[in-house]
Amino acid sequence: MQVLIADDHSIVRSGLTHLVGELDEQAVVVAATSFGQLNAILDEGAAFDLVVMDLRMPGLGGLDDVEGLVKRVAPVPVVIFSMIDSPDEMRAVLSRGVRAFIPKSTDDVLVVNILRLVMAGGSYVPPVLGMPGAPAVAPGAARNGAPTVFDGLTRRQLEVLDLLAQGLSNQEIGERLGLNLSTVKTHVTGVLKALGVGSRTQAVLLVKESGRDRLV
Repeated sequence: MQVLIADDHSIVRSGLTHLVGELDEQAVVVAATSFGQLNAILDEGAAFDLVVMDLRMPGLGGLDDVEGLVKRVAPVPVVIFSMIDSPDEMRAVLSRGVRAFIPKSTDDVLVVNILRLVMAGGSYVPPVLGMPGAPAVAPGAARNGAPTVFDGLTRRQLEVLDLLAQGLSNQEIGERLGLNLSTVKTHVTGVLKALGVGSRTQAVLLVKESGRDRLV
């Protein structure tokens, strides 16, 4: 997996490089500090599987440049990782064909799962852009079969995750689903592993960020 990261802040590049490593231990990351350098790297003919870039870096003139890059590297997905928090600006960026807009305030576990979703062919839209309860993937994507971060879960695991998101304890989940405590614990462990997270809290965060009321 080859990833091109473009951001003029070294701490952001380092952080994203680490997260890409969580996504794929064998990933090769190439970094650019300006839009001009990003294009120079592409001019060299290197092939990439993913491009992650900021919107506030030297040389980037505006959304026309973003759209031009999207068309240049297509079908390689372009992901925006930005401090922008204006819904109108986010919509404008997404309208230019980028696959995902990730605010820099996003939890690192969720960032990894969003990148995983994008690499599987999905799209991500920040919940702030949707109506209450709207999915975090592009409108209609889940209904049309586009991948989501929950696709690796069995129906039972989805039921367990739903109840976790409602704040139920393992004992309460067992009572609700008619399962013994050890079986519930096994399902919870499977959920965490499938989502690539280390705690129940992080799993619940993914559900909340998805904007979906129910998974099943």
